[in-house]
Amino acid sequence: MENRAANGAGVLTGYLSEMFCSVQGEGLFVGERQVFVRTAGCVATCSWCDTVYSKVRTPRFVTHTDDGADKRWRSNPVALVDVVADVVAFASSRGVRDVSLTGGEPLEQAAFCAALAHQLDAAGLRIHLETAGLHARELTEVIASVRVIAMDVKLPSATGMEHWDAHRDFLAVMKAHPDERRTDFVKVVVDLNGTTDEIEHAALLVAACDRRVPLIIQPESGALFGKGATPAAARELLDLIDAGARAAAAHLDTVRVIPQTHKALNIR
Repeated sequence: MENRAANGAGVLTGYLSEMFCSVQGEGLFVGERQVFVRTAGCVATCSWCDTVYSKVRTPRFVTHTDDGADKRWRSNPVALVDVVADVVAFASSRGVRDVSLTGGEPLEQAAFCAALAHQLDAAGLRIHLETAGLHARELTEVIASVRVIAMDVKLPSATGMEHWDAHRDFLAVMKAHPDERRTDFVKVVVDLNGTTDEIEHAALLVAACDRRVPLIIQPESGALFGKGATPAAARELLDLIDAGARAAAAHLDTVRVIPQTHKALNIR
């Protein structure tokens, strides 16, 4: 649901969870320094979610300093013009040109994120959309201004429900709006409840859109880096992912296994 500020008709506002600058820890752009704008609100039910605090909208959000030593709390909903100014200042002061719209789920606030992406794109920044890939219609509002789409495939073993049809519709929108300036890739998080068949199903879904779209298989971080992680559990997960990657590679040109490197580095 989009918001209009009560004190100014026509002033577009949105709900954020946090804003910070860090190194991208996932996907094709791993290791790249980016500004992260994390929206608040997400209907997905992933058992391994590591940003549970961003699933609901709260009365305020936080901006972090680079070292994490200081926090600036601000009120929600926040005006679009203020977010644009903050992101541009963040990027300029840190020599960064890439901005990740993440969540939560950005497409649950499609009009706000579309306007934000459009204005940041006009300011010369490159916009990455990190999304659960469940909101095909909303993607059409945003897609013209984003330069990277990092789409998740949510496995039934992780969410307790099937999202294959929603993912298929989302991929169809990506295919219907080609842009040589845009990079698309799909990411699937796999935990110990996952199966090789699920991973291959995800690959077939992507291949039906375009077999050239890369698939990133991401081991669930708890089994690798969590407090309860064991060598045996990590080995079991990596064996599962190896089998899944081999199955996926039969259908796609590019399949990579990349863990959450920011977890290994212990950074935000």
